Amino acid sequence: MKVHQKQALQMSLLDRLIDDAPGQKDSGRQRRGFDLKALRQSVRRDLENLLNTRVQWHVWPESYSELPQSLLNYGLPDFSVMVVDSIEGRQQLCRAVEQCIRRFEPRFVEVDVSLPDETQSIERVLRLRIQALLYADPEPEHIMFDSEVEPVHLGLTIRDYQ
Repeated sequence: MKVHQKQALQMSLLDRLIDDAPGQKDSGRQRRGFDLKALRQSVRRDLENLLNTRVQWHVWPESYSELPQSLLNYGLPDFSVMVVDSIEGRQQLCRAVEQCIRRFEPRFVEVDVSLPDETQSIERVLRLRIQALLYADPEPEHIMFDSEVEPVHLGLTIRDYQ
């Protein structure tokens, strides 16, 4: 059974705590559930926040085996020193983004980050395509996002795949 666009879904804890209209009474009660479009927007926002959070490169002692999965390492490693003008560098960035999403986004059952086919592109913009299976009850939903790396500050902008 496929999730319908109008079917109410369970919101994440963060979305249930956020009040977009604090001046209105009962604005929180009206948001008990939301549809697939709102879920996709919520996931896109959270994913963008995750990938725009930078972790400093550290070498931790081996005795701290759980540290890589802890909140101290939440975010994407700082890739400002990575050489991304080569295919190998871009693929390394794809692997880092994929690993970050797998580690810190539990709503995704499967994740694949790749470079979109840009053989005809003359723009000098680094783009990544994020495909995942989003856990949604009653059935998981395939989602796809396109992202662009902002060249100056190296921030990632994520939008629905067009």
